[in-house]
Amino acid sequence: MQLLVDNFNPETLDKIMCRYQVSVDYQGYIYDCDFNLALGVRTKGYEDKKFWEIDFDDFSPEITCDVHCYACTVNSGSSCRGVLIKEEAKTGFDARENAKKYYGETLHGTSDLKTSACCTPDSLPAHIKKVLPYIAEEIKVKYYGCGSPVSLALDGLKVLDLGCGTGRDTYVMSKLTGQSGFVYGLDMTEKQLKVARKYIPEQTGRFGYERPNVEFIQDYIENAGNHFNDESLDLIISNCVINLVPDKESIIKQVWRMLKPGGEFYFSDVYSDRRIPGKLKTDPVLHGECLGGALYYKDFERMAKRAGFADPRVVSKRVIDITNEEIKEIAGNITFYSVTYRLWKLEGLEDACEEYGHVAVYKGGIPESLFRFELDSSHIFEKNLPVRVCGNTALMLSKTRFSDYFHITGSFEEHFGEFKDCGSPAKEKEEPGHCGC
Repeated sequence: MQLLVDNFNPETLDKIMCRYQVSVDYQGYIYDCDFNLALGVRTKGYEDKKFWEIDFDDFSPEITCDVHCYACTVNSGSSCRGVLIKEEAKTGFDARENAKKYYGETLHGTSDLKTSACCTPDSLPAHIKKVLPYIAEEIKVKYYGCGSPVSLALDGLKVLDLGCGTGRDTYVMSKLTGQSGFVYGLDMTEKQLKVARKYIPEQTGRFGYERPNVEFIQDYIENAGNHFNDESLDLIISNCVINLVPDKESIIKQVWRMLKPGGEFYFSDVYSDRRIPGKLKTDPVLHGECLGGALYYKDFERMAKRAGFADPRVVSKRVIDITNEEIKEIAGNITFYSVTYRLWKLEGLEDACEEYGHVAVYKGGIPESLFRFELDSSHIFEKNLPVRVCGNTALMLSKTRFSDYFHITGSFEEHFGEFKDCGSPAKEKEEPGHCGC
């Protein structure tokens, strides 16, 4: 039973058989499914009716649920069309258990890592560096991450940190959101969360808050949707965790549902320049070092677009240095990257950069970025300098929390073709560059 509960996947709820079929016993009585038939639980409101007495054109009963419903709602779904365990059944490799053991038992600190994949680089943004002295040393020493996915303009936001570990990024955002904001950290590893929770009173005092504005939840990140309502979060971040999870697409889809319109998924993870062979995916050390579960970056972008994030933007990218000779030999010619993406939940985004004549001016005002604002690696705005932008960029700046800091001119009434000059100043250029979106 616990195995089924741990593998619950809300993505299966739209396709389970009880939504579009009924089961009928030999007397003609109807049931929501064959499980309920076996239990003798007839369809609510139709307990005494036989199927030939029912007008199915006007039939929308409440489905009777109980713990046995987990049998149809795990991983890719059951109802005679799915399986509970995929790669694990074939290889004996359990990705979640391997990650739990690697980060809960094998590693005792960042010095135990064999690559730079799950280790945040020293060149952190200034707004994060400013907060780090407030964070307890144990939290930082036992934290693993491959990037710095802490965005700007966080005051008052409701935020979720997926795979929070000891809570370093959670606490950084706790400081940046202020007392009026709230940050949730979710992780599956008990030992990591024990460290995070231990420091709640101390960090509250260090930040000068009257009450804590953080909460830590122990669960698999695949189950995040069980803890938050749809369209209830302003921002979701993650730092080098999604690669550890087998069903990555399910998580991306849940993130889309949990975000409010105009909300952002801002996260760092490990990607590869090609698809990883199956035998490498199940290597315990390679997986624990955040390499075995890395997605080919093109596959990730396709996945993000299927979930609704039409225009994934790269904020930063670095090659991961593999210094361990044994791991280098296993990885072969595969190049791994730490990439920070930002994905927006916005209506109207297109899958390419299109020209509508928009111009954006950064007015300043973001405390951590007074004179220049970086939307992504191709869009850096100097204060008061007009910049031509594509339609997607115009939406990202005008329909999100950044709208107060930008003046956008232009509309979507007339289309001028492909946008070939993303991030350029609003003036003619002799040789327009390629679109950086």
